[in-house]
Amino acid sequence: MLFLAFLLSPLLVLGVFAAVVKLLISIDQRGSAGIWSCAATIFIFLASLEYLWGALHTFTFPDPRDTCSLSPREGSRWGGLERIDYGIFPPSAKCVWGSGNTSDLVPGHVAPLLYAFLTAALVCAAAAKAARIARRNRRSPS
Repeated sequence: MLFLAFLLSPLLVLGVFAAVVKLLISIDQRGSAGIWSCAATIFIFLASLEYLWGALHTFTFPDPRDTCSLSPREGSRWGGLERIDYGIFPPSAKCVWGSGNTSDLVPGHVAPLLYAFLTAALVCAAAAKAARIARRNRRSPS
């Protein structure tokens, strides 16, 4: 059951992403700057959740070293575990084997979704700024 939850978690995040987009499209467009600001905040929140999800995988229990050494793909026959390389952004914990192979403890969907959410937040923030500028120019014609 837990394995199924790990497989479905990216679909859940994408579902939330689609729901946010649908909500933004259906809202009245009179206060568009506020809507875009709200959307930027939601995407920042989703990016934070995705980052936290990836960071939690770097602190696996029992120990990350034990998790790497129990990996069915590698193991001691390939030269043994040399080290674990940690990355902060995007979060990663790569097991480096003596053969030069690597395996990441963080799921592969974390980095692309993190970048997608941050890009969406940036686009929404730019749209909010453009809506504020357009509204200000409409009020005071020069």
